[in-house]
Amino acid sequence: MRRIIGLATATMIGSLITAGLAMAQSAPCETKLPIDIPSNCDAIEIIKPIEKLENFRSLTTSKDGPVLKPQLIFRSDQLDNLTEADQEKLSALGIETIIDLRAPDELDKHPNKHISSVDFNINLPIGSDPADIAKIMPLDVASQIRPLWFSGKFEEIDQLLKDHDVDIYHTRIDRYKDFARKFTPQISRFMHVLLEEQNYPLMFHCAGGKDRTGYVAAILMLSLGFSEEDVMRDYLTTNLYTFDELSKLVANGPHSLRPAFGAHKEQITAALAAMKEDYGSFETYRRDALHISDEELARIKKNLLVDPS
Repeated sequence: MRRIIGLATATMIGSLITAGLAMAQSAPCETKLPIDIPSNCDAIEIIKPIEKLENFRSLTTSKDGPVLKPQLIFRSDQLDNLTEADQEKLSALGIETIIDLRAPDELDKHPNKHISSVDFNINLPIGSDPADIAKIMPLDVASQIRPLWFSGKFEEIDQLLKDHDVDIYHTRIDRYKDFARKFTPQISRFMHVLLEEQNYPLMFHCAGGKDRTGYVAAILMLSLGFSEEDVMRDYLTTNLYTFDELSKLVANGPHSLRPAFGAHKEQITAALAAMKEDYGSFETYRRDALHISDEELARIKKNLLVDPS
């Protein structure tokens, strides 16, 4: 059941979000690096109220799209490195549900820190099926990449991919297409969680809050009536939140790995194109693949939008 909060608590919760204004960075909209920047970049305020979360945020919306009710749904990176103060802030937001899109081995190695307000922890692993991974690169290569990646050993990854003739650009495109084609049960379950008012406020995340979280956010936004332009803007906002580290990777990391650094227009575009190719339209995908009826969609909109009509 959604917690009922008093005025004092509501004021405190609001201050946790606006407190990030003091830490707001000027958006790197004029970068010369090959990094995809969202449209209307100057209007996006980068607010980081949680110290150890680089990509914790609400959905990035526009003045012309639907209006979200405040502080009900958040997207994020993994919660394994939170400080006690971070845990307290997230708990003060009243978060009821956390949906973790990571694979079981990721959860084992990087378990989320406890958030006292959370009643429901749901794991919906996306992109973790060995049979699917084997289609885009040898499994022994894939198993070696993850620890190297988290250790920042990008030159070793570059050499490993070259040794096994793996094209990271097309590997990334294929991975995004699989989001649309292979993991509809997980996306469907996510959408059905959104039906129940008691599950809010809700946070969903993967490891970096970029790829799996980016696709799920795209599907949610399209369901709520946002345009594909709005979806792209939200997706690419990740590059603003992670710009400091991303710019270093792009400037100094192996050129061949750039498709894996940051959010890329062509990757989310490939996922949405695969969805349309298979189902003809988003509405058909929503009804036939995600099994969300028009009536159920209306309930989700009522939960999340200021004006659900």
